[in-house]
Amino acid sequence: MFSVLFQKKIDVTKCIDSIENMVYAQIKEYGFKKHGRTLHRFVSEDISQVINFQCGQAYRNETHLMWVNVGIRVPESFEREFNPQNLKKYYHEYDCNIRTRLGAVKNRDGNKATTYDLRKNSDKIATCIVKEIIDDVLPVFEVLNSRELILAHRREFPWFDTLNSHLIVLEEAMIYGHLGDKQKARELFDAYYEHVVSRKCEGKHIQGHLQYLDKLKDSLEW
Repeated sequence: MFSVLFQKKIDVTKCIDSIENMVYAQIKEYGFKKHGRTLHRFVSEDISQVINFQCGQAYRNETHLMWVNVGIRVPESFEREFNPQNLKKYYHEYDCNIRTRLGAVKNRDGNKATTYDLRKNSDKIATCIVKEIIDDVLPVFEVLNSRELILAHRREFPWFDTLNSHLIVLEEAMIYGHLGDKQKARELFDAYYEHVVSRKCEGKHIQGHLQYLDKLKDSLEW
């Protein structure tokens, strides 16, 4: 017999809208603006800090589930250019190079992201989300709110960096290039390149990444 939860039909859009609006009401004072399913603010003029509400996929019968994604976007690290320009009013979480999810932040464990069941009480879900954002996300956002601070402290928050931590050295090279220290940028780029070369035996994807790095090296203004 199906449980009461599985019998309950919900308006997914209405549920997420309600939760996001409650969360936004509590954190807009920190400078976030609402853009669809994304809450976004710029710090240090062009670094994005993002909170995103993601619904589950219909083909997996997961539309009753939701995750809250968190991200930080350093333009040059994402675009792989020393002097990129922000051309949008806001950026999505998938445009960020430092990414995680709620649950992983609170638990300080990248494997412990929270899955929210939209069939449950929306007020309680929103309350939990707001608490984690204020207690755990915003303090990290405040530490990682400039290029200099990201260079100094990114490695202190591995649970906040669950997708691209293997690219830290490359992304730091891009930041130094943006800041005008081309010597340090090239030093880090070369160190990252040598690290990738040492992994050539791991498969074709490594070879493809080396080819990408060769093209990137030629495109950058050293």
